[in-house]
Amino acid sequence: MERQKPNLLLRVKNLDQTVKFYSDVVGWYSDWKDVNKRIARLNLSNGEPIAIITEKKDLDCSPYLEKIFSEPLPKGKFYIVTKDIENLYLRLKKINQLKVELIIEEGFGQTLFITDPDGYILSLWEELFLPDNEILELYRNGIQMLEDSIRGLNEKDFDLVRAKGKWSIRQTIFHLIDSDITTLHKIKFALAESGRDYIRNPYDPNLWELGTNYRTRKVNKTIMLFRYLREHVLELCEEIPDALNRSVLVNGSSKEEVRNMIKMVAGHARGHIQQIWETRTVHKK
Repeated sequence: MERQKPNLLLRVKNLDQTVKFYSDVVGWYSDWKDVNKRIARLNLSNGEPIAIITEKKDLDCSPYLEKIFSEPLPKGKFYIVTKDIENLYLRLKKINQLKVELIIEEGFGQTLFITDPDGYILSLWEELFLPDNEILELYRNGIQMLEDSIRGLNEKDFDLVRAKGKWSIRQTIFHLIDSDITTLHKIKFALAESGRDYIRNPYDPNLWELGTNYRTRKVNKTIMLFRYLREHVLELCEEIPDALNRSVLVNGSSKEEVRNMIKMVAGHARGHIQQIWETRTVHKK
């Protein structure tokens, strides 16, 4: 059987140091390095591989990767779905000088953030149980929550940030809505052709922020799109009896049900809407 190629790429300063970090700290393992030690393959706990490559610009990494892959910006975050995060967190807390943080959203999920030697932030996410009716309610409520969070703001207010280096309210709005939009594609395939293969096209929020000009666009029409998009998905879930059970097989290995996709974007939007309120509080808006 042909070995699966990675669709995630990290550029690092010291290949051996990074491989050792992920092996010793997170429990992943490397099963391959090139003879010049400029590229290595790490296998994750969920069976998926990632590529670790030295920062040298002359290395053509395309033969080692899927045609479509993501590459986090320096010191950026990348997300991996996993299990048993709490026990891992308790173990890592005992390691001196290791920067870790656990954020728990009851009934939705918990995320463990680990900063690696190159400053990348590994974000391990584990889903927590939430009944189907509450998943749909969280998704439905997101429409009003977003509209309430920006009520009373003027165009200048959308450029406020809660702290230096954080995204503005405007950027946050476009990001959370684009996440809904990119997930809609997968939801529709699952609803229409349940069980089919689905090739995941990685979505880099930073590239979308730059490529679609989050910083200066007006938000009004996109807010309307958010409402119509969610109402459309909710209507489909009402019309199709087994809608939440329908699924796709992502990249030939991971089954994703509609309930999980809806829950993910619902929780994602809720988190960013909380950030909008935090920004308003900082500026007393």
